[in-house]
Amino acid sequence: MGAEVFISYSSLDRDRVMPVVDTMRGSSISVWVDEGNIRAADLWSEQIVQAIADCRVMVVMLSGNSTDSQNVVKEVMLASEQNKALLPVYLEPAKIPAKLQYQLAGIQHLELYGQDEQQVLADLTAGLVKRGVNQGGEPAVSQTTTVNRHEKPRIKTPTTGQPKNLAKSIAWLLAICLLVLLVLLFKNSINLDMASNAPKGERLHLAIPIPKEYPTAGPMEMPFGGVLPLIALSANGDKLVYVCMHKKKRFLCLRSLSDDEYQLLKGTEGALMPFFDPSGEWVAFFGEDKLKKIELKSGLVKNLCDAKNIVGGCWGTDGMIYFSDSQGFKFRKIPENGGNPTDVMKDQLYVWMPKLANNGKGVVFNSTGMGAIKDKTSVYYVGVNSVKPPVLVKDGFHPVWLDLNQLVTVEDGQIRVTELLPNTLKAANQSEMVVKSKVRGFKHFVQVALSRNGTLAFIKGDGVTELNLIVLDPETQTSKLLVERKDKFGQYSISPDGTKVAVEIENDNVYDIHILDVKRGQFSSILETHGNYTPFWSPDGSKLYYSSNRKGPGNFSTFFYDFRSKTEQEIVLGEEKWKLIELSDVSVDGKYLFYFGRQQGDVLDDLFYFDLEAGVNHKLTDAPIHEWGQVLSRDGKWLAYTSEKDSKGLFEIYLNRFPEMDQEIRISDGGGEEPKWLHDGSGIYYRNGSQWMKVKMNLEGEPEISEPKLFFEGEYVNVWGPSHDTFADGRILLLKGEEWVPPTEIDVIINALDVDP
Repeated sequence: MGAEVFISYSSLDRDRVMPVVDTMRGSSISVWVDEGNIRAADLWSEQIVQAIADCRVMVVMLSGNSTDSQNVVKEVMLASEQNKALLPVYLEPAKIPAKLQYQLAGIQHLELYGQDEQQVLADLTAGLVKRGVNQGGEPAVSQTTTVNRHEKPRIKTPTTGQPKNLAKSIAWLLAICLLVLLVLLFKNSINLDMASNAPKGERLHLAIPIPKEYPTAGPMEMPFGGVLPLIALSANGDKLVYVCMHKKKRFLCLRSLSDDEYQLLKGTEGALMPFFDPSGEWVAFFGEDKLKKIELKSGLVKNLCDAKNIVGGCWGTDGMIYFSDSQGFKFRKIPENGGNPTDVMKDQLYVWMPKLANNGKGVVFNSTGMGAIKDKTSVYYVGVNSVKPPVLVKDGFHPVWLDLNQLVTVEDGQIRVTELLPNTLKAANQSEMVVKSKVRGFKHFVQVALSRNGTLAFIKGDGVTELNLIVLDPETQTSKLLVERKDKFGQYSISPDGTKVAVEIENDNVYDIHILDVKRGQFSSILETHGNYTPFWSPDGSKLYYSSNRKGPGNFSTFFYDFRSKTEQEIVLGEEKWKLIELSDVSVDGKYLFYFGRQQGDVLDDLFYFDLEAGVNHKLTDAPIHEWGQVLSRDGKWLAYTSEKDSKGLFEIYLNRFPEMDQEIRISDGGGEEPKWLHDGSGIYYRNGSQWMKVKMNLEGEPEISEPKLFFEGEYVNVWGPSHDTFADGRILLLKGEEWVPPTEIDVIINALDVDP
């Protein structure tokens, strides 16, 4: 026979529950209680089931925490099924949820709050005895599931006549066996409550399982098919949140590193890219086109401001929240209690994943430079109260943390640390690996978080850099490789006869244009210069149009290559200097070249077209929003494009008459980007995350536009700008990386920067 009393409780109430347990044991009542909170392991789950089967009475410690605990619900339901006596003890006023009302209805209970505690505990003992519990018997099972770092395992000394040394030997043998089991079960991890107290300089590696009921969000659940950062750590490394799926919606899920219970944070529907406040009491996140925050203790959710198409944020020690929205075009700050956002700095665009740095004195982020794009990605630092421009720290991706002595980044999927010269932001030596395992990520987003005290959390996996060119037949839903080569492909364009593909290929963060001979499967280069982008063929295939920043970052020009004369020529778009030019289409008659971008001094993308015959440039839009990727219908009367107008946090697809731009019609629903006309001209298809939607339309006379319907779906990679094109027969060329495999655990390393991997 095991222990006669089973204690069901939430680990969040441990400090209130354990004194009650000690009182019961002091009254010689045998008690089983999970003191170690290792409920994720199958071994302990089996022990819990067995302990419930052995007990006479289950004492249910009720509180706001326990009524929300899935483990407590399961334990009560199992005890009820086995006709075990239940004794509710209220630690605080708490409403019994519907899922427990049947089991606990009409049962006499005790209230430990607002009463004489000693009397309540005496009544508890009496109530247990009344329900058949014996006093004076020792439990037949171990009373602890915890092996503390600085303590011997608590195993009772036998009271029989065994020799004292033999008893000690047996106890230590059991302790060793228990430790071996822990190592095997947790794959060389260490119990979480040990880790939280790990001494400085001693590295501990934990593997935190992700519960099946709260899996991480994947590409299918993210905007535009990309996996944005999922995890965040509190400043002292004691709490972890991640973006999970629950009832087909994104939520935040909270986990303390001192226990293994997960808490779904209600009110965080639609959450993206969370980050903690410096105290660890609040979590900020983006959702439903808002920047929001939630208080972990109360569950209070507060909207702070509008925020569209966000790419990261951090919470400063100065009471300000710093965030980048509009896909990195705007870098703003706002008081932590809400207000009107203001710009952090002027003329700095494309800020990705800002992180608090230098003990709160600044922010470190990824960017392609001062007002530039399509250039080397680098790490920059800017002071939070400085009027000085950002400082280039080093080339590379994914800054995670920066202080005066160390910079932590992710490069080629590897977490690395670079020592910095004292009181400067210059590297003192080559970066070194922090972890041997690679981190999952793509482009500007990786699944890693680092606390201020050196606790590291990450999701293992390969950073997707090399991609395949995939040909999809949407009618049969079958696909195949276009060419047996994997590379860092970017945007591309199919020649009118389908025999060639002009494609960007990245080398050292700079793209060059190559020509793929589809039949031979071979690539060739036609240009001797670097920094050439967004290729588009002329209708007869004799010319290739493209943009270039070969003259320097943030200094774009437009060119075409004539295959007949094998010469290159610049297209002068006017006297204005261009900060960005991205080509998006060429009219069927070869008369117009369409592009989007911005001139020097502008901060938003607008739509343009150039009359190749007349040599005249035209501006189509001038709204205070981003609009891009326009494509012209075959009859030359309608433009489809992407805009953040009326978007509710998402880009949408719009249709407008060309060139009048006087009949704007939104044709997408729930988000969309990258429109393309169907090969037969009967409508448009576009991307919405991992789903590709089709809109049929009749544009003769008054436009007749159908509702969007699913065209095909798949985890195809989204690069900057259009990342798909169509063959004349309707087949679609797409980019594809490695398939997303939902992670089963989050790796955590305590004191990650103190010891070599």
